[in-house]
This record gives sequence, structure tokens and C-alpha cells, in this order.
Amino acid sequence: MLHPDPSRRRAVRGLLAAPAWAGVALGALGAGCANPSAVPAPAGAEPLRAPSLRVGDRWRYRLTDLYNGGTVGETAVEVVAVSPEIRLRVDPGQGRTVLEERYADPWTVIAETLYDAPMVFDAPMPVVPAGARTGQYLASRTRYRSEYSSQPLDWAQRLRVLGWERVAVPAGTFDALRIEKVIDYRHPDFFRYLPERVDTLWYSPEVGRWVRREWTGTYIPGSPVGRAGRAREERTRWALTGWQPAPR
Repeated sequence: MLHPDPSRRRAVRGLLAAPAWAGVALGALGAGCANPSAVPAPAGAEPLRAPSLRVGDRWRYRLTDLYNGGTVGETAVEVVAVSPEIRLRVDPGQGRTVLEERYADPWTVIAETLYDAPMVFDAPMPVVPAGARTGQYLASRTRYRSEYSSQPLDWAQRLRVLGWERVAVPAGTFDALRIEKVIDYRHPDFFRYLPERVDTLWYSPEVGRWVRREWTGTYIPGSPVGRAGRAREERTRWALTGWQPAPR
């Protein structure tokens, strides 16, 4: 659910030799850290219960560029309202613009800031499916709006709940539910043809939010004709460094 400063938008990273982008992207996301290990679902964890968020709940994440392993920065997230919408203050630090995320409920996003440019969806999109359980599948479709386009753009996502894994991040080790989302959409840059994106998160009931999240994607650059490969988008990992619930 969070951050990106538009100034971080990167140039084309190069062409992928294989058109079967999804397998390449998903495998590459694990590079540079210990891979999570599969574990049984914790007792009573499924179906997953939505967290009870309160004003003042806080999380902090370290962002890593998975191309070079370098730290992009740290982002602080804080709940600033819970009614009629849930609103989060997203501070990427380093003097960059503070952003706002909006949710219809704790797991359904209206205004998203995670990717290369903030976006607002015409219909709220699930980040975690309601009552999530291993094996669940959910397909959703809407349009979104961006400051880089005067027209609404198509967005279609296919979400799968893959199971529980033990995940180590700077804030500790957590049993988390892995959820992967494959997205077909229209990019504001109309010279990015057939863009596709993979977004993977590990949701921890203990934290009330994801403790790790990674995204990447590919597209055909320039023209859909005469191109054998696909260019890569960013590859970014968010890892929880700390969290602080508001007083209950």
C-alpha cells in the first residue's frame, strides 16, 4: 500500500530475453535476502480477520532496489482517520512529498501510492481479500486515475492467496500469509505497451499489515511491433523495520 515519489521513476532497465515475464519476475524478487519458508496456518488464523485500525497506528518500512541491493529510503506510515474512510499519512522522508492513501476498509484500497506514481481507483481494489484463506482466488477490474493522464485508465488484477510463510525482516520474524497479485493495466506513458505487473505481499495478523511487499513488472517499449523482448519496471522491496499500535 505505500509511497513512491514520482522522481524515482526509472529509465528502462533493459530487455528481458524471455517473453514469459511472470516466472522471471517472481523468481527474481527473492534475490538478495533469505527466502521465506512455508509453515502451517497458525491456529485460528483462517479465515483471516480484518484488523481494527486506530488513529495513531504506525509502521515503518525500508525500501530496497532489488536491481542493485541499495537502500532507496525509509517510509513512515500512520493512520490519521478511520471514518468514513481509512486514511494513511505516507511520509517517504528525505524532504519528499508526503502522500495520502485511502481505504474503503482495512484491506480495500481507493488511493494507492506503492507503485511508480500515485493512483486513485474508480472502484476500491482488494489488497487482501476479505476472509482470506489459502487457495483463495479473486479477479477484479476497474479504472484508475493518475496525475500523468487526463483520462481514466484500465486496471485488471488477479489475486491468489498462496499460503503461510515465516518471514524475517528488520522488525523481527513473523508468520505471514503470502498473497500475490498479477496486474494487467494501461500505463500513463502510452509508449509502454501491454504493461504487466507482479505485486507480492506477506500479511502478518500480529502487525495488522504486511511486513514485506515486493513489486516489479514489464512492458513492451516504444512500439508493439518488431520487439522480441520486454523492458523491466522497478523492482522494489518494502521490509518492516518497526511498528507501534496506538493505545487501545
